[in-house]
Amino acid sequence: MSIEEPQFLEVGTPEPRRIACLHQPPPTSDGTGLIWLIGLKSDMGSTKATALAEWAPQNGYGLTRFDYSGHGASGGDFLKATLGDWLDETSAIFNKVTHGPQVVIGSSTGGHLALLLLRDLLRNDPAEAERVKALILIAPAWDLTEELIWKEMPPEAQAEVMKKGVTYRPSEYGDPLPITKSLIEEGRNHLFSG
Repeated sequence: MSIEEPQFLEVGTPEPRRIACLHQPPPTSDGTGLIWLIGLKSDMGSTKATALAEWAPQNGYGLTRFDYSGHGASGGDFLKATLGDWLDETSAIFNKVTHGPQVVIGSSTGGHLALLLLRDLLRNDPAEAERVKALILIAPAWDLTEELIWKEMPPEAQAEVMKKGVTYRPSEYGDPLPITKSLIEEGRNHLFSG
């Protein structure tokens, strides 16, 4: 399969989400793969992801990259997505698409998800956790929903989230960023602090 043609993986119940993935195995059967975890509202075709896609095979690595639900080529509605959904998708890609040793690389939100993935593997499947040979975290946004979103919101935006279920915040990426009540409340299940 060409690295430019995504494969799709169905994740979640009762409403499965169609997750787009680009997977290039390592050049040798015992080689190490890299998994790229995108930041919030990014996608697997971003500048960093495509640079890594060029670098990895030239240096003997495989690469797996994908879009969370509500992002890029994946299905799902961003307004319904939660951190738990994205963690489930990350786990599914790790378990069903990758094989052998992996280096998990997370940018921003992807850094938080990399930490959550490893924590869950250590708790629930230590043998699979051994496949994670390293984490590389680029500006990791751990506890994103609580520390970097909720606590940084002005009180009127917090009130709007609680009353209307969503608020739209200015974003350096163009369109206003929707912050939903479900994203904030479900995110509290995935905190490292407090």
